[in-house]
Amino acid sequence: MRGYPTLEEANRIWQEGIDFRCATSPFRVKDEYVFHSRGVASAAQKIAAAAGMDPEKAYIIGLLHDYGKKYDERTSGKFHGRVGFEELNAMGYPVAARICLTHTFPRREFRDEDYASYPDEWKIWAHRELSRITYNDDDRLIQLCDMFFEGMRMVDFETRFSGIIRRYGLNPELVKVFREDSERNKRYFEAKTGCDIYQLLKIKAI
Repeated sequence: MRGYPTLEEANRIWQEGIDFRCATSPFRVKDEYVFHSRGVASAAQKIAAAAGMDPEKAYIIGLLHDYGKKYDERTSGKFHGRVGFEELNAMGYPVAARICLTHTFPRREFRDEDYASYPDEWKIWAHRELSRITYNDDDRLIQLCDMFFEGMRMVDFETRFSGIIRRYGLNPELVKVFREDSERNKRYFEAKTGCDIYQLLKIKAI
């Protein structure tokens, strides 16, 4: 069992998620969400092709990594990593499901204090599920590509982290974790592809 949908099915699931969000709550950032998920998918596909991975699989799991954002976390109280994980697993797609969780936690054994804004229930659940997972290249790839998008732009890490700090007011230690792990993942895939990832994706670093 391959554990992820066909490209046609993935596009259907992705679109249904967008339609659900638009029908149930104000979705002022629809264009940004569409740009982000498609962008992560395309970036993952390009890196995967250069790294000798399956580019179609990379596109599919990248497209669905934020599927759980069909709900507005702030108004629904639903953790998007859990929604995506549980709903895609229920559909029979465990490979795609795990990406919904692992892209949120660059370190499997995360520190609770780094996610101080998350309810304890979210963190307890995430610790339990992540303890059953060993990160692989799929997880690392989507973690990396998720860091290349800010608003309606593909950006370098510095721009992305500045945006995250401005919008979410994250713990500085968590931002440091994201920075370190993003740089590590970038070096990892540069070794696999033999090229600079920024150049591959045509990202201009500030």
